Amino acid sequence: MNNDIFNGSKLFLNIPIQVANDPRIKSDKSVLIFGEIYSMLNVTGAFFMGTEELARRRRCSEQTVYNCLNELEKLCYIKREKVTNDKGRTIGRKILLGDGLKSTLGMGSNTFEGVGKTHLTQIEQYNRSINNKDNNKENSNKSNSNNKDNFDYKKFIEWFNELADKNFRNTETNRKLIRARLNEGYTKEDIAKVVRFKVNQWKDNTKMNKYLRFTTLFAPTNFSNYLQEVEDNSPEPQKKKEKSSAKREKRKDPIEEKIYQYQLFLQEHPDNPDNEDVRKELEQLERNRAKSGGNVTEQTRTD
Repeated sequence: MNNDIFNGSKLFLNIPIQVANDPRIKSDKSVLIFGEIYSMLNVTGAFFMGTEELARRRRCSEQTVYNCLNELEKLCYIKREKVTNDKGRTIGRKILLGDGLKSTLGMGSNTFEGVGKTHLTQIEQYNRSINNKDNNKENSNKSNSNNKDNFDYKKFIEWFNELADKNFRNTETNRKLIRARLNEGYTKEDIAKVVRFKVNQWKDNTKMNKYLRFTTLFAPTNFSNYLQEVEDNSPEPQKKKEKSSAKREKRKDPIEEKIYQYQLFLQEHPDNPDNEDVRKELEQLERNRAKSGGNVTEQTRTD
C-alpha cells in the first residue's frame, strides 16, 4: 500500500452506540478495534490495515486482534474477504461492514448511505484489474481457488479428531497450516492420504502418538516427506511395489517397524526438542535386537 491511502483515524474513532453498548461483546478491545475499522470504512468503504499495525495502534498482541476480529465477525458487525493476485494466491484481506450494523443504520451494501461517500480504493482498483484478465486464466484461477475455498476445515478437523482420537479445535492456527499446503498446490486427497497414513503408523505407538498434530503433519518439509512416504508404500504402480517389497519384508516384525519409524522421525525432525526420548527408545530397541541375534520379538517376550 502507498502512503497516500488512508491509514486510519488520527483525531478520533467513530464507534456507533449500538456497538459501544452491546453486552454480547466481551472485550473492550473489540469495541476499539471496531472503531478503527468503522473510521476507515467511513472514508474508503473497505478496511485494509494489517493485523500488525492494528495491534500496534491498540497496544495489544496480534493474537488479541485476531480474537477481536473473530468476535466482531461472529456478531455480524464485520465480514472479511480475501484479496488474491492473478494466480489466485491470497495476498491479504480487507474488512467490510457486516449486516448486523447495516440493518440498524439503514446502510446500503455498496453506497454506505449516512456514513460518508465511498471512493474507489487502490486495493479495489487492483481487484478490478484482476477480474478483467482473459477468461482462460480466470477460469484456471477459479478452479485453484475453489480447491482452497471449498475446503471444509471444520468437517476435516472433526474427521481428524475421530480418526486419531484427538481433540483439536477449529482454530485459525490449524486452518492456516492446512491452507498453506493447499496454496502450494497439494490437493484435499493428498492431505487425507497423509493423515490416514500417519494415523495408521503412530496412533498405537506410545512414543509417536503425540506427534499426530497439525504442527508436525502439515509443516512444509514434513508434509512433502510424508506424502512421498505414502506414495513409496502405495501398491501402485507395480514397479514401486516390487521395489519396496524387500524393505517391507525386513520390517514385517512389529519391533522392526518401530525401529524404522523412530529412525525416519529422527531424520525428518533433527531439531525436535523431544528427540532425546525417541533416540533413547530407539537405542534400547536396537540393543535388544543385538542381544537376541536379530530376533527382536523373542527378546521382547523374555524381557
